[in-house]
Amino acid sequence: MFKAIIKIILILFWLSVACLLALLVKKIVGKTGNKKHFTKICNLGFAGLCFICGLRVKVSGKIANSRPLLLVSNHLSYLDVLVLGAKTPAHFTPKSEVASWPVIGAICRLLNAVFIERKIGKVRDAGTKIKDTLAAGEIISLFAEGTTGNGRHLLPFKSSLFSIAEEKIGDKEVWIQPAIICYKRIGGLPIASAQWPQIAWYGDMELAPHLWQLLQLGKIEVELVLLPAVTSAQIGDRKQLANYCKKSAEGVLQGYSH
Repeated sequence: MFKAIIKIILILFWLSVACLLALLVKKIVGKTGNKKHFTKICNLGFAGLCFICGLRVKVSGKIANSRPLLLVSNHLSYLDVLVLGAKTPAHFTPKSEVASWPVIGAICRLLNAVFIERKIGKVRDAGTKIKDTLAAGEIISLFAEGTTGNGRHLLPFKSSLFSIAEEKIGDKEVWIQPAIICYKRIGGLPIASAQWPQIAWYGDMELAPHLWQLLQLGKIEVELVLLPAVTSAQIGDRKQLANYCKKSAEGVLQGYSH
């Protein structure tokens, strides 16, 4: 309990410092146009949160140099955002309702997140926002399952999210890079089946109690596996791309005993 209280205090302090620094650098970037420093500050902010929460992240592979680039990941928890934020320069795509959430909405805007509508009738508008961001040379991160799973198996990858890759942006093919987040150990021991609800955040779980329990765990070892990027021309239509990314993720995750 004491450990969790200390971590919460550190999280609030670090969030305040990191956000103020990011805001300052963002204003400077707005004048100079050099986004590299802002990206580094964002990575540092997320890395600090990972450290405080006990996440120890290892990266296998590297971000593809090809642009425009969609980083497609599996999704288990709010921790996934910390992992990707610490190790990649990608922009997140939270649902539009998040924009009105206290604190979190403001942080998302600070990070230049691309808010998108998840309703069926609004998919086209969401695609337009993502395309505009990709056209600017930025990397977009998508959680292909659309929601969080229980950690024991992957949910279906939504093919609608891959429709963007069927069209060119300008005269360039859209590249898809699978990114697999693998939670491997807690306190040095492989994660047992009964422990997954302590990591995965899904269904009707409430955030505060889940976070409180998580902060009392030992070190959590995580590996972010970045596979080579592909295009629709290489793999096929959106359904084939979704199937390819899901099978790629399954192949990586099978190396870890759940």
